[in-house]
Amino acid sequence: MAFGIAAIVAIVLVVVAAQHISTAVRTDEGHNSVIGSAYVGDWQDVNNPASVIQILPNGSASCQIVHGASHYTVNGGQATFDKQTKRLAIKFFFFGPSWHVDESPHQTADGLVMKLDGQTFRKFRSYPSPSGSQPPGVSI
Repeated sequence: MAFGIAAIVAIVLVVVAAQHISTAVRTDEGHNSVIGSAYVGDWQDVNNPASVIQILPNGSASCQIVHGASHYTVNGGQATFDKQTKRLAIKFFFFGPSWHVDESPHQTADGLVMKLDGQTFRKFRSYPSPSGSQPPGVSI
């Protein structure tokens, strides 16, 4: 009987903690904006083709960053852009990389590129916005 009550209390605490983390993440979004459509797509580091960033129209994001022998992967994350610090981040809860946006996405003779922490990424796949839906965020 005591084990059953302890298990229920543990489950309730886990649910409360998950809700608290979710609220904290939403609260932090006040400083971050939803990713603009210019960032949506699959991006590849021109000097290191194994490093790829994927940002979907709904803000979901994944990345695989290869730096020498180390590999860093985030799947199922959320992309945010902090306008004040010009930082693009892909986070799964609080974990994941962020980059300073040295140059926002812009057209060149080689296609659409952006520069993150000094590394040039070229867009190699675009995604259409979901049809009939409003972009996420607040409309005034």
